[in-house]
Amino acid sequence: MPNVLRNRAAVAALVLVFVAVAGCTGETPGKPTPTPGTVPSSDSSVAPEDPNVPKVANPLDASAFVGDACRLLPVAAAAELGFTEPGESNNDPSNPDCSWNIRGKADGLHLILGSGNREKGMGGLAGLHKAKKSGQLRFLEPGPDVDGYPTVYFGIQDRRASGNCDLAVGVADDLSVSVHAGGYDNEQESCGNAQKAVSAVIKTLKGA
Repeated sequence: MPNVLRNRAAVAALVLVFVAVAGCTGETPGKPTPTPGTVPSSDSSVAPEDPNVPKVANPLDASAFVGDACRLLPVAAAAELGFTEPGESNNDPSNPDCSWNIRGKADGLHLILGSGNREKGMGGLAGLHKAKKSGQLRFLEPGPDVDGYPTVYFGIQDRRASGNCDLAVGVADDLSVSVHAGGYDNEQESCGNAQKAVSAVIKTLKGA
């Protein structure tokens, strides 16, 4: 089933991105060298905040879902997106995840809770911006706020036009939840479903 295989490859690419983000800080150990024309901070251990990274006004606690990321998307919400089969986790404690697929179709959804990136100091949307600056990501673009929470589209490349959408939502300044919606016919379907999934995740976290 080539369509399903293509979707699995897309999911693998998303996981690869998160491994890259978790493993790369974009910084070199040693004494920092100020950029010409700038004034070094009085505390060199505190990095300046990136003005391009939106702040999360009302952070959410996702600690209860680290052991089972599939619970972030309730059964009813998954069914509304066409996924009637239970989600399956890869049981990766470094970045808890869950995948849903439609039997016989390429349509798929993959969710990653970036708790591992948070532990490595690369959490939240700020971590994705750092990965973009370091070259780990080649594509990063602001997305629409979902239920009051900031999002970004990201990836090794922009594949939205081919029906594959990667969307990350900042649920805290140092924590994000990322959704890959792949195997769809166009950007409207894939990114529309990614946004719906993110909205369901936010509602779950608010009710926790």
